[in-house]
Amino acid sequence: MLDHTQETTSAPAGPAYRKLGWKLAFLPLVWCAAWVGINMHVFGVRLVHFSGRNMLFGLELDYAMGLFWWFVIATALFVLFDGQPRRMLMTAWLVKFFVVLVAMLVYERFYDLDAYTYFNSGATGRFWMYPGHDFRQDMLPALRPIEQTGDLGSFVTHGIGTENGVRFMVLMASITGPFYHAMKIGFAFLGLLGVWWFYRAVEVTLGRPYPQAFYLLAFFPSILFWSSILGKDPLQLVFLGLYAYGGAMWLVQGRFAALWYVGLGLFGSYLFRPWTAIMGAAVLGLATLMGRCRPWQVGLTLSAVLVSLLIVSPQAMLFSMGLTDIYAPEMLVEAMGTRAQAVASAGGSQAELPKPGEVSIPLIIFSGLFRPLPFDITNAFTALAAVENSVILWLCLVALIRFRLGYLRDPLVIWLLSMTLLWALLYGLIVMANFGSGARYKLQILPFFLLGIIALVHKEGRAFLDSRLPVRRTG
Repeated sequence: MLDHTQETTSAPAGPAYRKLGWKLAFLPLVWCAAWVGINMHVFGVRLVHFSGRNMLFGLELDYAMGLFWWFVIATALFVLFDGQPRRMLMTAWLVKFFVVLVAMLVYERFYDLDAYTYFNSGATGRFWMYPGHDFRQDMLPALRPIEQTGDLGSFVTHGIGTENGVRFMVLMASITGPFYHAMKIGFAFLGLLGVWWFYRAVEVTLGRPYPQAFYLLAFFPSILFWSSILGKDPLQLVFLGLYAYGGAMWLVQGRFAALWYVGLGLFGSYLFRPWTAIMGAAVLGLATLMGRCRPWQVGLTLSAVLVSLLIVSPQAMLFSMGLTDIYAPEMLVEAMGTRAQAVASAGGSQAELPKPGEVSIPLIIFSGLFRPLPFDITNAFTALAAVENSVILWLCLVALIRFRLGYLRDPLVIWLLSMTLLWALLYGLIVMANFGSGARYKLQILPFFLLGIIALVHKEGRAFLDSRLPVRRTG
């Protein structure tokens, strides 16, 4: 009888300690919120300078609205999920609080950010690149850039990514109100959704939950930070997450329904960064054709490629990516170099680009994946990025040692590898030109890259890949 009593009283100890842990976690949250709110006149100096006319009733109310929307989303996550998914998402959302509403304020205190310009556009519907255009009257996403007229006739100011980004800022401001921190919380939530979809892709691949993959993606420093900013990057992560989820269903389970997720993810990605969507479609088709996929998948992919080439010419694809008049590979490198120089002139952690004759494809790919490194350090942010990239480089070397040639027939490996290398080729010069912008752009590919590396480094990942190798027949 005594043993039975001990069993029944000790059983709820785990949940009780978990509830106590959550209560203790909220104590520093409340303290930080109060302290930051009192000192917003210090942290919000640049925000007032760039957005003063939009700061309704001062910085304190703006910050309070951010707190309000954080609690609204936390409540929604608690109600809509249960069990292990609830614990995972609530833990990540709690960490997001400290990043978005505490740590990021220090970053915003010292740097001039595109986020302030985007906030202005969301609050007013105006963007400096489009004088006289009110995006509040032009909310539908567009597939072609706005043409303007001037002294030189009709011209295009920028790509569709910026325009659709402004449209989404207006939409977010209409939901949260024209408050900078409230809008930022909304984008941080979108970043969390992106991480969740990537984790769901891991679940589909393994056929079971694997929370470690979620925590790796959610708390990896670059992903945690850049998926929390007010900008296009969290939006891009959401749609790439949907694409990854659909891609995993397509390559592992061979389900036709996966194409809905792939299509939605690529369409959304195209709205904000067209060439990322084109790249995603290309590498998924490559993995289907070269990997061990079902005959009907191969036939469907070949038909889609043929139709795409008949409807959309390669030159039209290059135009949609902002690369016009490309007729030879060396012209593509030159065009990417011109774009990289434009990014370098935008500020941030700039670096000196090598001369055209000194640029090689291996150097571009290496820079896109692993720089900045310790010898590239120029400030605190490049120092943090250098530490992170050094770890990634070390893990990649270990993965190469453990790589087996048989993995190259696995469509998953082909998909992750080609996605990573092609992105590095397209963005490597931008990373070389501006380490700050490069670290932000790398958010698009980092989940694919990390999952591929960990699959090769971790013993469970290698066991999974080995289980997918074709069985050799004997006798």
